Amino acid sequence: MKVFYCIVLILWLPIPLFSQAVSVAEPNTANPEVDALLDFALSSAELGQWDKALNALGDAEKLDPSDPRILSYRSSILELQALDEAQLSWAAGTAVAVKPTGTGTEQETSSDNETAKFVIDRGDNDKKNPPSAYRDALRIDLGIKTFAVNPRSSDTVNTWSSSNEFFYSSLRLDVRYWMPFLGRSLGFNFRSNGYSWAPGEPDILFNALDLGINLRGFLLENKVSRLELGIDFGGSMLTTNDKNLGVNYGWAMYLGLWGADPLFYHLFKVESLERLVIGGGLRIYSSDSQEKLETVNYRFDAAWYFNRGFSGIRFEWWDFSIDTGSVNMMSFSLFGGFRY
Repeated sequence: MKVFYCIVLILWLPIPLFSQAVSVAEPNTANPEVDALLDFALSSAELGQWDKALNALGDAEKLDPSDPRILSYRSSILELQALDEAQLSWAAGTAVAVKPTGTGTEQETSSDNETAKFVIDRGDNDKKNPPSAYRDALRIDLGIKTFAVNPRSSDTVNTWSSSNEFFYSSLRLDVRYWMPFLGRSLGFNFRSNGYSWAPGEPDILFNALDLGINLRGFLLENKVSRLELGIDFGGSMLTTNDKNLGVNYGWAMYLGLWGADPLFYHLFKVESLERLVIGGGLRIYSSDSQEKLETVNYRFDAAWYFNRGFSGIRFEWWDFSIDTGSVNMMSFSLFGGFRY
């Protein structure tokens, strides 16, 4: 059976159904209402909205019961729905066999030469749309610290004690843009980030405004996920708001290293984990002071990517110098953003 052959192809391609690419045969009817309903059914199936797709086919069948595409589309959509439900059950840890879903007597009377109108294609081998075409060019990340660890007492404290502390140290903004040429690997980066000393009731507030160039490379790439490795470098304006001395401005150069990868997907090959991205990085700030490496900022985060957005949690800590030596201060934040 041709439908069974379609299922074999689908199971052979290791793809999450949430990122389906659909190729459609040329329509053989001139009825615009039926064409519109069939297009809607295909777009709904591409998004995994099976009920909408089947309802649209039912409406199309009422308008033109003799259209041969309707039966083929319904057969393919039912097969994909069965596979989708099986993959969800596998991801949940329940083994469920995929049973081909027929359409009753109508399927038995269909032509042996009729083939499914579309199959799932991950796009890895698509010459027109290779995985590099799905890299984002713009990424905006906004984070808010929910608490920080006071290095003096080891207590966790709220860092929203005042508007100054909130904007200097609790609010974090990171904007990255990669230019469309060179595989979207070369771009610019702007970041605002800081810390408070000591958190909660600070005597010193510190903020770094970074502007520089960003370079990144890719490994283990498909159209949904990829391992990213990057390097940042540029200049930074350092602002220190001292309770006793007032506001002071300084300049520094920074160098950053970072990476992001759907780590658990690559380790366990579970497609439901493909959108869980683990990231980390560091930035080193060097100024003309006596400290060669005056300040280092580290981060580790985990985010879930959905459509064009993402959200997650981040652990971050600063290693900075004070009169009595080096101090390491950790904070926890929630973040979310947009990528395009």
